[in-house]
Amino acid sequence: MRKVAMMGMLVAVVMLCVGIWTAAQDKPEVVEVTGILVKVSAVGVDSTGWEMHLPNEVSIGGKMTKAVEVDGDPHKFQKLENLRITVKGYLMRPSADRIVIKVQKIKE
Repeated sequence: MRKVAMMGMLVAVVMLCVGIWTAAQDKPEVVEVTGILVKVSAVGVDSTGWEMHLPNEVSIGGKMTKAVEVDGDPHKFQKLENLRITVKGYLMRPSADRIVIKVQKIKE
């Protein structure tokens, strides 16, 4: 009976460690980019409606790009439309070909 209890405790400790390690791996990547904020629209395509056009091609999330979608407060975005701004936020990958930054901070 004692061996069964010890095995159960060992399995529980291993599962706890694996759970903690997995949770640590799920932290979203924080990125900061500077560019021109523009409103975009496309028929039949998922989009946040806003995009940052970057001056140079940069690597974001392991992908080289000159533009990245931004997700945040649309009212604030309207005030800053066509201006050069810096955004800081969490990198999201809704699909393999889309890169979206969930905006946390905006600087003009």
